[in-house]
Amino acid sequence: MLSEFGRSGVTKVAHPIATLLVRLGVTANGITLTGLVLTCSAAVALFGNGLLVAGAIVIAACTLLDLLDGAVARAGDGGSPYGALVDAVSDRVADGVILASLIWWLVAAEPDNRFALGLLLACLVLSQVVSYSKARADAGGLRTPGGLMERADRLVLILLGTGLEGLGVPWALEVALTVVAVGSGITVLQRVWGGRADYLAGLARVDAPSEGQR
Repeated sequence: MLSEFGRSGVTKVAHPIATLLVRLGVTANGITLTGLVLTCSAAVALFGNGLLVAGAIVIAACTLLDLLDGAVARAGDGGSPYGALVDAVSDRVADGVILASLIWWLVAAEPDNRFALGLLLACLVLSQVVSYSKARADAGGLRTPGGLMERADRLVLILLGTGLEGLGVPWALEVALTVVAVGSGITVLQRVWGGRADYLAGLARVDAPSEGQR
């Protein structure tokens, strides 16, 4: 949802910056990998040690690099399949490290909070399945909807809930994680159902008689 509404505005802002970076010789893959290293380092060092507010702010800043790498790719060589692979793998690693760092913190700080732990594990699994479902459908030539909750939506909610948790807002993390887990589950179902509908539509087109056969 957030991805769809915000993409055009981000593109307009990022384009002139991306053009300048291309002239300076900066590559999209370089930005992607830099953002990955910074995000993972911040998650482990800050979330892992209970610095939730600082971690949320720093990681939110690091995600700006994730928005910029695509703009640099378009302003440069237009992007490549290899660049798309690097970006996708980096996103999956970053998401996993962020959630794993929160699990690490929670186990040490609130070992009896099994509800939050279960939600974090659910988000960790479902966030990967959401992305995999889209990638697998694309590989099979199936069109699927973006769905209720894409990566940008998950990140915003998780970082917001974590930051508020660090500020002492009761149940902030649990509420955010519940929304992410439920939304991610719905998104998986939307993509699987959308892929099924596209597959059946393809079969119908194949089975339908052509004009010359009528």
